[in-house]
Amino acid sequence: MYLIRLLLGLVYYFPAFVANGSGPLVKNGTPIDFRKNFQDGRRILGDGKTFEGLLMGLTYGTTVGVVLSFFFGVHWIIISFMEALGAMLGDMAGAFIKRRMNIPRGGRAIFLDQLDFVLGSTALGIISGLRVSLTQFLFVIMVAFIAHITTNVMAYRLRIKSVPW
Repeated sequence: MYLIRLLLGLVYYFPAFVANGSGPLVKNGTPIDFRKNFQDGRRILGDGKTFEGLLMGLTYGTTVGVVLSFFFGVHWIIISFMEALGAMLGDMAGAFIKRRMNIPRGGRAIFLDQLDFVLGSTALGIISGLRVSLTQFLFVIMVAFIAHITTNVMAYRLRIKSVPW
């Protein structure tokens, strides 16, 4: 029963995982920051955060919610949209922090790279009705950390990403 609850936590976060993983599939797009610099002279977000990637993440994450709604109720469409939005905003917040730390696009920031989307999706997910236990949340963080590293190495080998992190 305990394992089922942990795995259910992963199912709850599946829209966020899908949203976060779909953004990098967009190769060229319009940067969300319109190539503007922040007051420190560095880019606000960078070329990796595009409107097209945001739209793709929201679309894919919400589509997962449509499927989940057959099992958990129609309210999961809204929860999934909010999780996807939170994941994308969390990822953008991570990019903003990395730029402030003078870490270039594609640069490595351990923990921030792996967990920014989980924190963002949790915040907006809870606001919209997501109910997860602390244990489920911590399990998702652990899985996200491992999955992020693994999928990035695979994306690098498939030439979807230019760096393996």
